[in-house]
Amino acid sequence: MSCKAKLRPDIKDRGKPSVEFVFEGKPRYFCYGYIDQSTEELIDECRECPENVYRADEVMRDLKKGKKTVYEGLRNRTSKISKERSNT
Repeated sequence: MSCKAKLRPDIKDRGKPSVEFVFEGKPRYFCYGYIDQSTEELIDECRECPENVYRADEVMRDLKKGKKTVYEGLRNRTSKISKERSNT
């Protein structure tokens, strides 16, 4: 599944990407997401997304501990999270 925010009619593209850290020689990209201008908060779709920059520290800690994270890059999206949530 692609970016959930793009499913909204008022959003045309993904949020701006950012390399937040490099792990084992590979850059880890995250997304800045979209801000609701009326509340100045992230829209719900971006707040829940595992690729949002606000989750970069959590992902980095998990990688350093040897845990497999939900986030594996911009190509693997929320369909993996939905699958894991449905199994619990």
